Amino acid sequence: MLDTSIFNIAPNKVPTRPEDYSTFIYGPPKIGKTTLAYDMFKQRGLFIATEDRHKALPGAMIIRVKSWVDYLTVMGQLRQPQAKELYDTVIVDTAENLYGMLEKYVAAKWKEKTVGERDDLWGKDWTDLRVMWKDGLMMISDAGFVPVFISHATQNTVQIPASGVLDSDLAGSTVEKKTVKDKKSGTESEVYEFLKYQPDLKDKVMGPINKMVDNILFVNTTLNTTTNEEQRVIYLRDTLQWQAGSTFEGIDPIIPLSAAAYRSAVQRAIAKIDKDQTTDVSTRHKETEEIVFADVMKEVTEYAKGFHAAKQMEEITQISNDVFGLGNKITQATEDQAELLVSALEKIKDKASKLGITI
Repeated sequence: MLDTSIFNIAPNKVPTRPEDYSTFIYGPPKIGKTTLAYDMFKQRGLFIATEDRHKALPGAMIIRVKSWVDYLTVMGQLRQPQAKELYDTVIVDTAENLYGMLEKYVAAKWKEKTVGERDDLWGKDWTDLRVMWKDGLMMISDAGFVPVFISHATQNTVQIPASGVLDSDLAGSTVEKKTVKDKKSGTESEVYEFLKYQPDLKDKVMGPINKMVDNILFVNTTLNTTTNEEQRVIYLRDTLQWQAGSTFEGIDPIIPLSAAAYRSAVQRAIAKIDKDQTTDVSTRHKETEEIVFADVMKEVTEYAKGFHAAKQMEEITQISNDVFGLGNKITQATEDQAELLVSALEKIKDKASKLGITI
């Protein structure tokens, strides 16, 4: 139910703490993405590590996940009240590896080696993958935490019609104009062709993240024209040659690579907003409905009895395989898997309704 109405909404105020803003960080390997995230949030940030490469990050709070079920288990733990006493931010490192785990999960669910292998599913597996990815990412903010995602960068060749490029877009770039010929019509047109840095994620993977986060930080090196030395920097504005962006209109387009520089840049941008439109009150740790594991398990058990009486236990087994993975039983779920158990219960209720099973 709504916790308010359209008649008593208070005007929105901008949080002044940089830590309250969700972030996507990407760049070349070993550039300092993970270190930047740790320096930004310290031990109030929980790293969901998708690979074993955080050994040289002293003091970091890290939990290693090896499967999508592991990830969902962590999401269940985050809904427990004590999680908010420990953490403010959840850092997925890396997003592409987590998506790979989901792909394996969905493929196993539909008895495929890779998603899309079976034509007889009519795209149900792809739909599952798309919905579960979006819903899985939203679990972080739904549990009351600020999401941060880390990814590697890749370079792709991009062509843009010259008529659609402003002179201001070309300032300081080395992009050159070229003439291309359309193979079908034979007509020629002028385009700007260049290499563009982008997250190493397919559009369908990046799409939900792009809609979720406040800031996209591209981390790379540049040449310091004063010292003529290479310098690591954070880009906060989109250009023809890299993807970046910020929710703040007045933020600096490029800053040194450091948490302190980023924090200062955000604070300078917020300082341009009228003080009566800002707030020092954190937007983190929104109230979430607490899951009482014993109550959920009791309801699952009652439904299982109904399915047994109706000789439909294979339906329970299928739901168990879908949610917990092949060979795992719902009745063996632990309190850490409360979120999974709730998901299973919803599927059981839906199936029970269709089969006319009541408790």
